[in-house]
Amino acid sequence: MDISDKKLAQLVSKGNEAAFEELVRLYGRLIISIVHYHLKDISMWQDDCVNDVLLKIWQNIDRFDPDKSTLKNWIGAVAKYRAIDYKRRYCRELIQGEINENTADRRAEAELIRAETEEEIDSLLSSLSPEDREIFRKRYILDIPIEEIAVSHERTTGYIYNRLSRGRKKLRSLFVGKGRDKI
Repeated sequence: MDISDKKLAQLVSKGNEAAFEELVRLYGRLIISIVHYHLKDISMWQDDCVNDVLLKIWQNIDRFDPDKSTLKNWIGAVAKYRAIDYKRRYCRELIQGEINENTADRRAEAELIRAETEEEIDSLLSSLSPEDREIFRKRYILDIPIEEIAVSHERTTGYIYNRLSRGRKKLRSLFVGKGRDKI
């Protein structure tokens, strides 16, 4: 099967299993390499994460916009952010004590992974103004509602939505502009 990204995404969104198999054939190694890179210290969760990425792609392929990105980039982003979610979940479980063996070693490992994740986030957000970085952290990391962020910054909710939208656009353009479009 040799078809365009747009056509492949359309076929997958209609539930065409053969098209999904083609998508996996074309981009499976990309997904695996991204997941393994981000979860290198959590090898026991890598296969689960890859399967979760494939499920997310199957469920959300209709969100792919060929005017904004290539299918390869979109799939790479899905894989990266699912892997980061797995890292966060792993850290939470370690910190909450759900994994009991070698607690001290596990906490140190969780702290190292948390620090790595923080470093990645800081790197991504470094191109934003200090106020925008704070707004992004509150909204996307601390999950604080827009209304509370607006009150704490003495701004309107419209202003906060605007800063988030512009910040996402800026990050997207920088992400693609730095040659990272070949995830």
